[in-house]
Amino acid sequence: MSRPIYYIGALVIVALAILGYFLPGGLKEKIAHGSIVVSSPVQRSLGWVQQRFFGARGGLKNVEDLRKENQYLKEINAKLASENLILSGLQKENGRLKELLAFQKDSGFKLLAGRVIQRDPSNWWDAVIINRGYKDDLELAADQPVISPRGVVGKTTEVGPYTTRVILLVDENCKVSAVTESSRAQGIISGGAAMNNTPGAACRFSFVPRETEFAVGERVFTSGLGGIFPANLLIGVVSEAPPLAADRNFGLYREGVVQPTADLNSLQEVFIILGVKN
Repeated sequence: MSRPIYYIGALVIVALAILGYFLPGGLKEKIAHGSIVVSSPVQRSLGWVQQRFFGARGGLKNVEDLRKENQYLKEINAKLASENLILSGLQKENGRLKELLAFQKDSGFKLLAGRVIQRDPSNWWDAVIINRGYKDDLELAADQPVISPRGVVGKTTEVGPYTTRVILLVDENCKVSAVTESSRAQGIISGGAAMNNTPGAACRFSFVPRETEFAVGERVFTSGLGGIFPANLLIGVVSEAPPLAADRNFGLYREGVVQPTADLNSLQEVFIILGVKN
C-alpha cells in the first residue's frame, strides 16, 4: 500500500471522528461502523509494521543473548580443560610416586631416594645433580650405583653435604659390566654411542667376545663383575647388533648399541644403592 493512501485513510478517520461527535446517536453509530471499515486496512498495516519492528528487536536481543551464552560456555570449557590438565598431571605424578614407593619396598637393596634438581651445565646430557648429600646419609659416597624403577641410571661421583653429582650411563666415564639375557654375551656398557643423531641417547656394548652373537631386542643386565654394580639390574635393550665387519667389529671383540630403558633425558627421581637390606 502506498503512502498517499495511508494519508487519505488517516484524514478520513479523523474527519469521521470529528463529524461523529456532532451527529445524533443512530447516525453516529453508522458512521462509527463505516470508520472501522475504512480504517481496517490502515490499522492492519500499522499492526504488521509494529509486529515486524518489535519482532526484529526481539531477534536482535536473542542474538545478543546467544552470543553472551556462547562466550560464557567457552570460558567454562576453557576452565574445565585447564582443571582436567591439572588433574591429569596430578594423576600421573601420583602413579609415578606409587611406582617409586613400591619399587623401594620390594627391592632387596637399601635405597636412598633423591630428586633431580639440576642438569650439570658442563655436561648437560651426561650428568645430573640430585638433592642428597652425606648430611642425609653417612653411607652415601662416590661410585655408588644409581637406579630407577625402569633401569640403571648411572653412578655417583662428587658427594657434597646436601647435593651429589651423578654421571649417567651415556657418559663415557660410566662403565658397567653387562650380560645379555638370552645369548649370555658379556661385555662392557659405556657412553659414546648416538641414536638418530641425538647425543646421550644410547650406550656402546663393547668388548664382547668375537665368537659370541647377540641379537636386537635382547635385554641387557648388569653382570656383577665390575665391583660397583650388583648383578641382575636392568640396563637396557640391544638396538644394534651389526655382523662382523672390518670397519666396525675386528680383532678379538665385537660390539653393538644398547638403548637404556631408564629415560635419562627426563629423570625426576632416582635411587642410590647404599647396600643390601639386612
